[in-house]
Amino acid sequence: MIPDSLPPLLRGLGTALILLTSALVVTVERRTDDEAAALAAMTQLAVKAEESRHRGETGAAALATEVRLLRLQLQGNDLADDVFENPWFQWLGLLGTALIAASFFAEWRLKREVARAARAVAPDTP
Repeated sequence: MIPDSLPPLLRGLGTALILLTSALVVTVERRTDDEAAALAAMTQLAVKAEESRHRGETGAAALATEVRLLRLQLQGNDLADDVFENPWFQWLGLLGTALIAASFFAEWRLKREVARAARAVAPDTP
């Protein structure tokens, strides 16, 4: 027979594992933010250099320059990455996961205490 307190314990452990994995991902992503900022700065410099280098072009050369500029600008424009890399989004996600894990552990402890009290009152039952 499976005790009533086992399912909340397993859910709590699983959620805690998700929390630890998420915290690890946030930590690793924070380390790469410096690299992303440097890449964004370099992209801006490349756009400015490309614009100043090819002023006054016409025809196919102007079109090729415009395509290169658009590609450079698209490298830095990704709204979804900005949302998921937002520290508020990440920390609130971690906090929410921690609250869910804590509620499962609280349920586990409460059910375990209730089972102990029931055994103390009626020691004859298994």
